[in-house]
Amino acid sequence: MRITLINPPLDSVLANGHVSPVTAYLFYNSAPLGILYIAAVLEQTGHKVFVLDAAAEMLDVAGTVRAVQATRPDVIGIGSTTVVFETTKMLGAALKGALPDIPVVLGGYHVTLLPDEAMSHSCFDVGVLSEGEHTMADLCDAYAGRKSLDDVQGICFRKPDGVLHYTPSRPRFKDLDQLPFPARHLLPQDLYRPIPIDEHASPKFAMMTSRGCPHACAFCQKAKSGYRSHSPEYIADEVEHLARDFGARDIAFVDSLFCASKKRVMGIMDEFIRRDIASKVSWTCSSRVEVVDKELLQRMKDAGCWRTRFGIESGSDRVLDFISKGINKEKIRAAITAAHEVGLRPKAFFIIGHMPDTKETIRETIDFAKTIPLHDVTVQINTLLPKTPQMEVWEREGSKWGRLINESTDEKSFWEPTFVPWGLEPEDIVSFHRQFYREFYFRPITIARHLETINSWRDVYKYASASSLFSFLFYNTEKPSLSMLKTAFGMGSPDENAA
Repeated sequence: MRITLINPPLDSVLANGHVSPVTAYLFYNSAPLGILYIAAVLEQTGHKVFVLDAAAEMLDVAGTVRAVQATRPDVIGIGSTTVVFETTKMLGAALKGALPDIPVVLGGYHVTLLPDEAMSHSCFDVGVLSEGEHTMADLCDAYAGRKSLDDVQGICFRKPDGVLHYTPSRPRFKDLDQLPFPARHLLPQDLYRPIPIDEHASPKFAMMTSRGCPHACAFCQKAKSGYRSHSPEYIADEVEHLARDFGARDIAFVDSLFCASKKRVMGIMDEFIRRDIASKVSWTCSSRVEVVDKELLQRMKDAGCWRTRFGIESGSDRVLDFISKGINKEKIRAAITAAHEVGLRPKAFFIIGHMPDTKETIRETIDFAKTIPLHDVTVQINTLLPKTPQMEVWEREGSKWGRLINESTDEKSFWEPTFVPWGLEPEDIVSFHRQFYREFYFRPITIARHLETINSWRDVYKYASASSLFSFLFYNTEKPSLSMLKTAFGMGSPDENAA
């Protein structure tokens, strides 16, 4: 059978014909690995598979439909998260109108978490609940006439009477090593570009070495989703595959949590060092502050790691307790300092606008970020996503914490206020967001840390190409200007600086 799998378009492309610099770098920096794992399993079982990353190709709905029609599919699959579901609905309806006899299968986090709501849209024939690799293979067997939909585990679909029917859940497979490597060959690699300041060597590829997360952070849809890992041997095999077959020179491990335990990471590092992975590629990963120590971080550095990323989220211990991070400022400081001392250029993720946030706790967070030796930060705005622990709190006692000013959860949500805590206004959130970036980056120590990494004209170009991203984050404009730099460094006129 001919199967076409789609990463859907972005709302802002539909509305404006282009995306903001932030959206571009977030959505275009790596291939959709979840879809590519499914594609690899389908290829392995003998199907002809096409993959269309409509987001990265900046296609609108009509352009996506035309591209799908050109593949002459027997089955269409769309993977959707909550933040792109509005566009996914439009795409599903357009595909059903253009190809009425072709089944449209919906997969991804949104339908898994909210199946009744997602499948209330008649353009979707089947919803895949949870992981899709083996479920899609079984679905294709069903559409080929080799089995009934009722015999496919882990799906929901409408019966002829219109009632949504659920089949028994598919048991979660524990051995991730049974999966083939993602079918990266089905997408043009020049579609993707890393965030300039996260680019260490080129070409850069993304990898996942685990699934799920054992923690319960209040804002995350993966909270308490369990944790499974590939073996060190499989991980090293895939790294070598990327270096050999795709020319990879840098790899971003994009797991929710790479450093889940010291034992796990030490096992992977032993395998990396045994195979001299550091001579083939450099790499980055995500860490938990309470897992890493100087010994582990040094081992990672020896194995080729050049950066580790930490989810810190707040510089207020009170807020950290509320969002169930399981860490405090003392642990954060120790981990960031250790990473800096071994040369891993630590980067941290922060969120402002948590339910208990105030002007004082946001100010505390900004000040804290400037007291620890971070090389870079990413700051987002809190968004209440369905089926997260904080959404459960909101549904029980929302009026206690603040108000929703926009119920949309599109890709702009994490950069524009949708929820505002009491004591704050939307413009306060936006102001603090821009201020966080300006105060962190426009400091001699941060500038010096970045100057130390510039070793060639290519590095200079890398920073220049990030100018639109920085101007958007610092000043909410996509075009930098000389007056911005003057203001940032206190060189403008009093009127300019006040502005």
